[in-house]
Amino acid sequence: MCSCAPSSPLKTVSDHESKDEKSNLNKRKKLTSAHELHELAKIADETIQDRLFLESAVLYEKEGEYFECSEVLRKINSALLSDANYLIYGLLKAEMLNRSHNFLALNTWMSDARLKSLVQSQTHEQRATWINLIIDMNISIGNSESVVQQSYKLTKSLPTNKLQEVNNKIWELLNHIPLNRLIELDENTTEKNLSGWLQLAIEHRFVSNNNNSRSEKIITWRDKWPRHPAAVIPPVQLTNMNGYEAKTIALLLPMSSSHLTASKTLLDGFLAAYYQALGRGNNVPRVKIYDTTKLPVQKLYPILLDDGVEMIIGPARNENVQNLLKIPNFTVPVMTLHRGEFKVDEKPKNFFQFGLSALDEMDQIAQRAWLSGKKNVLTIAPETGWGSRASDHFEKKWLEEGGVITNSVRYSPQVKDFITILKKPLNIDASDERGLELLRYVNSRLKLNSRRRQDIDLVVIVSFPSIARQIKPSLDFLYAADLPIYATSHIYNGTQQISLDNDLSGIEFCAMPWTLANQLPSRVSPNKEMHTALKHFYVLGYDAFSVSKHFAKSQQKYRPNPLFAATGVLDLIDDKVKRKTGWAKFKNGKVTPINFPYGSNELTSVPTE
Repeated sequence: MCSCAPSSPLKTVSDHESKDEKSNLNKRKKLTSAHELHELAKIADETIQDRLFLESAVLYEKEGEYFECSEVLRKINSALLSDANYLIYGLLKAEMLNRSHNFLALNTWMSDARLKSLVQSQTHEQRATWINLIIDMNISIGNSESVVQQSYKLTKSLPTNKLQEVNNKIWELLNHIPLNRLIELDENTTEKNLSGWLQLAIEHRFVSNNNNSRSEKIITWRDKWPRHPAAVIPPVQLTNMNGYEAKTIALLLPMSSSHLTASKTLLDGFLAAYYQALGRGNNVPRVKIYDTTKLPVQKLYPILLDDGVEMIIGPARNENVQNLLKIPNFTVPVMTLHRGEFKVDEKPKNFFQFGLSALDEMDQIAQRAWLSGKKNVLTIAPETGWGSRASDHFEKKWLEEGGVITNSVRYSPQVKDFITILKKPLNIDASDERGLELLRYVNSRLKLNSRRRQDIDLVVIVSFPSIARQIKPSLDFLYAADLPIYATSHIYNGTQQISLDNDLSGIEFCAMPWTLANQLPSRVSPNKEMHTALKHFYVLGYDAFSVSKHFAKSQQKYRPNPLFAATGVLDLIDDKVKRKTGWAKFKNGKVTPINFPYGSNELTSVPTE
């Protein structure tokens, strides 16, 4: 969700200068490279050094050298900058944090008191940069709904040449809001232009997989809203809808006995989306299914090309993905259903990755936890491959941000007694021992009350529903009922079970859109009797069909829209389809969607002239 680079380089402002300083500045003007300017800054007089560093950082950003830009910014003593240059410095630093997707640090930086006070004196260019940053950050923390009602107002004071990038960002923002909320917002708004934006997003959502129908809908919308900002200068994603459409798709799945159930479930989901699209009159490709257990994928690839395949979906197993990556480049688009690992400089062409990575949700949980003021976290996860990867990823990220992991609990999937497992991490045993020790020295009858450690701010759970229903009551029994709990989407299978889920009350979790009512135009319906893990395979297959049509256009110059899909809002970042879900909460056994409650009013407000 990187913001676009400024259309023109930022210019620092000269302060009062001595003759010697002017001489140095004249030398500087003759330089054309950011590196040369950087080298000059290293030996410059302290009175102008920070400004020279800033100018070199601006040039690095213009040249696309973002790492170097960030490194130079670290060398600047920002306290010595004039107000005008501090504003340039602040926006540039914010852009670098945004570009690196470090939204936790971005949130902190955009709360800087001096920067916020200077925002009121923005130029049009800086104003556009500011709103882009606000939108990106709020999207990252799930605050899309609150900022959409204000962000469009910025267009009123911007010149025409700045409307494009702002309209692009508003459109991106709308693509992160559930369908039911778009409809509700449209019904309740009194702002005419906002209503136009919302209606455009609603119409687009209903026909998201059909280019012809989408074009017709947009023309109809434009006839109704001829003077709307999105009609005058439409988002670039709406003007570049016609992209690659494969006529024949290969779906690569392992069909051996050990993987048959999961593969058939994924295929069922894929075909459900396929026939839904066909029923709506959409153009659909011919689908050929290939068994990856019969032939190594490297040998299978040329066969696919001989069969006339124009796009490949799969493979779905890590081993096969890694083997496929041994092919240096692909002549047709390839979308794997599992994320592989490769060096950045060895990234194949025509290659992107999709899958239900739990790591995306752990990133989300970390962001939410940090922005809500949590620091000391207890993690509870299964002692399995995916559970360990998820918890290890969260803990690494949490420690990097300055958080503390009080304990990491790893449980066997067959465990039945969580009270025994959790007593030690909560220091219940130590509390009991201290009480018994006290009884040895006090000659009186004492009533001993065990207590847990008090420094834990949050519990993070990775678990399927059946296990979570044991963990939460165990925490309650061990005097931890007051602790907030965040969980991944695995904790809910899309079926309300009030009597069973009453034990989960209070838990907040990443909620896939398909599990919540009215968030999608079409119903996604895996068998209710399926295990939660199999339901995830089903919706992976369901979304794989939509994703293949949507992100196969990634080879185009423009960045495709985020896709509001069954598994979450999907965005193509560094050739990986990253996933972001909404949030929901168990309350008295019922699941209800919740908005992110920790957004700063100061951040979501848009400065006006």
